[in-house]
Amino acid sequence: MHRLKPILYLIFGAGLFAATCTRAHAQEQIQNDTTLRHTQSVPESALRTLQTTKVRAGETITLDGNLDEAIWQTTSIARNFIQRDPADGEPATEKTEAQVIYTDDVIYVGIKAYDSAMDSIAATLFRKDGTAYSDWVYVSFDSYNDDRTSFNFAVNPKGVRKDILIFDNDREDIRWDAVWQAETQINEDNWTVEIRIPLSQLRYSSKQADQTWGVNFQRRIARKEEIAFWSPTPQDASGFVSQYGQLEGIAGLEKPGRLEFIPYASSSLTRAPSQAGNPFYETNDWASSVGGDIRYGLTSDLTLTATINPDFGQVEADPAVINLSAFETFFPEQRPFFLEGNEIFQFGNTKTYNSYGNPLTFYSRRIGRAPQGNLSRFNRYNDNAAFDPDQAENVFTNLPDQTTIAGAAKISGKTRSGWSIGLLDAYTLKETSPFEANLSGSNTTEGNFPVEPATNYLVSRTKKDFNGGNSVVGGFLSATNRSINDRYFEEYLHSSAYVGGLDFEHNWDNRNWAVSGTFSASQVNGSKEAILRTQQSPVRYYNRVDSEKLSVDPGKTSLNGLATELSLRKSGGEHWHTSLTYSQVSPGYETNDLGFQNRADYRAVAAGLIYQESDSDLFRFYEIWGFHTHAWNYDGDIIGNFYNAGGYLQFNNLWSFNVNINFAGKAYVDRLTRGGPVAERVKDWNFNLNINSDQTKKVSFNAGTSQRWDFAPNNDAGEFDHYVWAGIEIRPVTNIQFSISPELGI
Repeated sequence: MHRLKPILYLIFGAGLFAATCTRAHAQEQIQNDTTLRHTQSVPESALRTLQTTKVRAGETITLDGNLDEAIWQTTSIARNFIQRDPADGEPATEKTEAQVIYTDDVIYVGIKAYDSAMDSIAATLFRKDGTAYSDWVYVSFDSYNDDRTSFNFAVNPKGVRKDILIFDNDREDIRWDAVWQAETQINEDNWTVEIRIPLSQLRYSSKQADQTWGVNFQRRIARKEEIAFWSPTPQDASGFVSQYGQLEGIAGLEKPGRLEFIPYASSSLTRAPSQAGNPFYETNDWASSVGGDIRYGLTSDLTLTATINPDFGQVEADPAVINLSAFETFFPEQRPFFLEGNEIFQFGNTKTYNSYGNPLTFYSRRIGRAPQGNLSRFNRYNDNAAFDPDQAENVFTNLPDQTTIAGAAKISGKTRSGWSIGLLDAYTLKETSPFEANLSGSNTTEGNFPVEPATNYLVSRTKKDFNGGNSVVGGFLSATNRSINDRYFEEYLHSSAYVGGLDFEHNWDNRNWAVSGTFSASQVNGSKEAILRTQQSPVRYYNRVDSEKLSVDPGKTSLNGLATELSLRKSGGEHWHTSLTYSQVSPGYETNDLGFQNRADYRAVAAGLIYQESDSDLFRFYEIWGFHTHAWNYDGDIIGNFYNAGGYLQFNNLWSFNVNINFAGKAYVDRLTRGGPVAERVKDWNFNLNINSDQTKKVSFNAGTSQRWDFAPNNDAGEFDHYVWAGIEIRPVTNIQFSISPELGI
């Protein structure tokens, strides 16, 4: 590790001299996220504060949405919300009042949303965490008080709930789920919300006698497309959590007794066409499973989570895909155990709006993955000891769908001193499958063969933020170790794989500017055959016939590589936002044992420039942008040469229009021939445009088109593709929605 330090110092120093950064599609992000703050009409130093009150012993709070208990009448009220949209910095058009009270183990939030047209509020009924047309109120707690992390709770007039975790000041995780309650009431001139949040669902330091948390409240009025905040966040602000106001008056909190057990039992039925002679086929193939997750609060800010046989029913909803490429399909994680503290384990991302990409170092779907072995490989590597393939007429197996996780444990959280800590260890069992081979002459042979070796996975992640959350440094380490005991697995699986790295982020000028970087090194170890297979994999193709820099070394028993990304971004201030990012991944870099990586062997520069305007007589909001990405492999072949320009505008009548124009210049494809020579990629143009009517109406529509044409090497016109689409949405009542969206492609 000592040899890495000069490189890291060089990266950090180069970042401090770089310049530029932005915030693309802010409008779309605001409609999906849950926070914001300070306004143009409020001085920078005017930090908003709200005093909370502790519920007296013996006093009870009935969760009914009425806010009629005596304590609500005497507690401080958050008023004077400020718009972010559409009139940035202006007072909200409707009055909103919010209050916070607490007990030794619960936080209560009461919100009154007044409205001058109660018959027009959007009170839509739909499932939790949905995004249908609706009014909303939000409360957001920065209980770490680190200006980077926020726990967000939203409720609509019908009591539909949404919870979102925001981390790194502006990144969100909608998959985060908390255990909390809310009740609503729709009254003559307002609708009210009463929220009950157990303190066990938040993270804070119980060692502080008197606490100050970050807090913000948000109101969304659907028919006006208005978003307003108590602690204002103008459209030219950078980040969300760093803009919160302060919640004062919390005192005497003890460490909450956070012990949760979440058991599960599941069953499944598979019906598929029969296969003649298959001894493992059942017309009704029933399967069942039991297991559970345990969560325990080691401290008020660190959580221990453990699992036994986690619920794979969460991931069986993956969409069916037909993948004809040489690269695997990425599916997001859905298992609750692996989602706990997920934001802490993320590594390798920089603050940017345009990047060629950096391989994912931790992909939790590798733990409990589908077995990688098969019978033909097992038989071949064991000199056909199982059966003679020349005599086999029919061969049947019964492979398991997933590898069994014997157990896994994880510690995650953030300490009072600013350390984010994540440590995960999981052990998966050796998996086998039965087989039966029908041989000529009515002979049959059967037995079992291994399909996945026992494996241990370890991931550790630490981050330290300081300078008021403006600066962050962190480290990452992962290890995969397999119990490979025979030649069958040695031929193609790594016996061990390691990834280690460091990252940093520094913000200045009220977080308008940020420089960030990441550096990591990988090593995989195994037999000569396994490392040869890695050298020739589609990720790198060391065997490419026309490569001058790459060549296969059949004697290697390990492979090493480096990856780095450095970004400079301007994401605040009026009008102009921009970013510049450099990415590099050496050919030997490999993360697929516990990460996700589709290619190595590239260097790339990506840049973007955005102009936004929210104070226009003609439009409610508009934005125009331009992006460019240029990438080379280590041989110097141009593998990426992309240009994009476009714009989005919203008219004062709430109609909107957007257009994207893309051009791919001269470049080469070094993966198309799968180890053969590079192929020239034809140049092509494409553009798409959309127009949307006022989405606040009960009847709305959209229409659009996409056109693409490419050019042969002699610049003659080539293929021309046309797509057109249209859609209509009808909301006759609040809990019913009809939509149809036909599309035609030629």
